[in-house]
Amino acid sequence: MVNRQAGNISRVLVRKYGGSSLASVERIQTVATDIALARKQGHQVVVVVSAMGETTNELTELAHQANPNPPRREMDMLLSVGERITMSLLAMALATEGCQAISFTGSQCGIITDGSHTDARIIEVRGDRVRDALAEGLTVIVAGFQGVSLDKEITTLGRGGSDTTAVALAAALGAERCEILKDVPGVMSADPTAVPDSWRHEQLSWDELRGIASSGCGVVHIRAVEYAAEHQVPLRVGSSFEAGPGTRIGAVSSIGEVLDSPHCGKVSTLERRSRYRPLVMTMAHDITRLRVWRETPDTEEELLPRLLERLDTTGIITEWLDSRHGFRWEVLAPSRILTPVQDAVETFIAARGPESVSLLVETDLTCISLAGGRPDSWLEVQRQVAEVLLELEVTEAGLRADGSALRILVRGKVPAEIPSLLHKALLES
Repeated sequence: MVNRQAGNISRVLVRKYGGSSLASVERIQTVATDIALARKQGHQVVVVVSAMGETTNELTELAHQANPNPPRREMDMLLSVGERITMSLLAMALATEGCQAISFTGSQCGIITDGSHTDARIIEVRGDRVRDALAEGLTVIVAGFQGVSLDKEITTLGRGGSDTTAVALAAALGAERCEILKDVPGVMSADPTAVPDSWRHEQLSWDELRGIASSGCGVVHIRAVEYAAEHQVPLRVGSSFEAGPGTRIGAVSSIGEVLDSPHCGKVSTLERRSRYRPLVMTMAHDITRLRVWRETPDTEEELLPRLLERLDTTGIITEWLDSRHGFRWEVLAPSRILTPVQDAVETFIAARGPESVSLLVETDLTCISLAGGRPDSWLEVQRQVAEVLLELEVTEAGLRADGSALRILVRGKVPAEIPSLLHKALLES
C-alpha cells in the first residue's frame, strides 16, 4: 500500500548523490537512512543518483576494448545502465527504511534533450510522472546523466551531467533548493587531500561558482551552475559522509540582500581589491597541451569533423580558438582524451602533406588552475605569481589566463609541498 502523506508535505527537496557517495551497497543503505530522515523532517524528496563508484569508467573501458572508437549512440546505451543500477538499489534500500519509493530513468521522468550523443543538452523537463509520484506520497529516485531526444533516442549529458539533471528537476518542480552531495564538505579553496589547510566557502554567488566551474574544477558541472542561475535555483554543495552546513549558492538572500563575502571572513574586501585573490585552486596531472593551426582556412571544413569526432569535450580543462586569420586551436586536457585527437590530426597530415596543417604537442604537464579571481590586469597577476613561484624554486613554469582563471603549466610532476605553499601565498589571508 502506498503511504499517502503528500497532503501533509509541501516542501520539495532535490538531492543529488555522486558516485563516491553510492560506491557500495553499504553506502547506498546509509544514503537511504539520510533520505528517510529528510522525509520525517517534512520534505517531499526527489533523489538524483550517479553510477556507483567507478562504474562509468569501467563501462567506458569495456567499450574501448570492444571498439577503439565506439559509436556514440551505443556509448549512450551502455553508459546509461550505470545510473539505472544505482536507482533500483536505492529504491530497494529505502523500502527497508519504511520509505516507499519509485525509480525513473531520465526518459521516464521526461528529461528531453537534443540529439547530441554523449554530450546532450536538456531542452525541456516535463516531470509529470515525478509530480504524480510525489502526490502519492512516494520518494522519487531519478537516474542522473541521461535523457531522451525528440527522436526517442537515449542520450547522456556528459561527465558531471547528473548535477545538471538535479538542477533541471529542481527548476521544473519549483523545489525549495537543490542539494549536491559529494565526498567533500562543500566548495573548498583547494583539494583537502593535497592541501590540509584548505577551507570551505560558506556561500558563493552563482557568478562566482560559474567562474570556478568553468575553470575545470569538478565540484559542480558548469552547465548545472548556468541552469541554476538562469532559473534561480538555490544550491547547497555539501558532504554525504558527514553532517555540515556545506556551501550555499545563490544571487541574493531571501530578503534581497547581496550575499556576504564568500571567504568566511578570511579575506577582506580591501585586500581583494589590492591583491589577486582567487577563490579556488585545483591541480591536474598528466596533462597534454595540443595546438593545431593553419594560416589559411581552406582545409578547416575537412579537418573539424575529424577533430570533433575524436574529442571528448567533457574532459577539457580549457581551450582557445581563433579563426579570424586561418585556423588556430589550442586545448589543455588529460592525455587520454587528446591522444585520439592527436591521432586524427597526424592521419590528416600524413594524407595531405606537412603543409596542410601544423601540430604542436606538449605532454607530461601539470596544470595548476587558480579560478574566480577578477584582477584589474593579468600583467600585475603575472608579476605576483612569478614572484611566488620563484620563492618556491619553480623556475620552468608557463602562465596562461583565460576568462577568470589562471593556469600555471609545469612540466612533469610538481614537488608535493608546492600546492600548500601556493595556497598559503594566494588563498590565505
